[in-house]
Amino acid sequence: MATLYGIGVGPGDKELLTVKAVRIIQSCDVIVAPSATYGGESIALETAREYIREDSEIVIKHFPMGKKDRVLKALEAYEFIESKLREGKNVAFLTIGDPYVYSTYSHMLKHMRDDGFQVETIPGITSFCAAASLVDRTLVVGNENLVVMPATKVKEITDEKFIVVMKVYKHEEEVLNTLEEKGFDYIYASRVGREGQIVLTDREEILKVRDYMSLIIASRS
Repeated sequence: MATLYGIGVGPGDKELLTVKAVRIIQSCDVIVAPSATYGGESIALETAREYIREDSEIVIKHFPMGKKDRVLKALEAYEFIESKLREGKNVAFLTIGDPYVYSTYSHMLKHMRDDGFQVETIPGITSFCAAASLVDRTLVVGNENLVVMPATKVKEITDEKFIVVMKVYKHEEEVLNTLEEKGFDYIYASRVGREGQIVLTDREEILKVRDYMSLIIASRS
């Protein structure tokens, strides 16, 4: 039976794909990659492109930001993937970071499993792990918790000491205000491992950047 492989390609550095990810990408007949904009680039595809066979079919599927639209687009992508699987072709669905961390891949899994298709998921290096290595900063120590949250949830912070704030874009000021009020030290990173990579600690500089591919690592004593 043909298989759908959900493959995490890491944060955007082509050298941070796992050996297993590269091996499976090279074995697949069809490569599907998401794009946030219609007709736009796919970061996941560009990260993995040099590992794709010349005879593999490459398809970019648009996944808009709105939740309702993303679910509908996931269904469309599923229908395309289903047709390829029924042809007996192995399909790789590429996703930036890890397939189970804020990923478009998750939206399709229920459809696939409900219909009895064979699915295998290959983990990838998350952007926040790559960012921590880049800035030489510990994510969590001892018996403490590490909380990973979207920017829209920062006001819910209570007694956490170590946090990662994802999806910072367009929420920069609110996030920084909350972190400063609660006594956090923070580092902002965007486009980790990619061209245009930025690391900042100055509030005003962070507010000037406002990049879609951004996150914040924060901690307090």
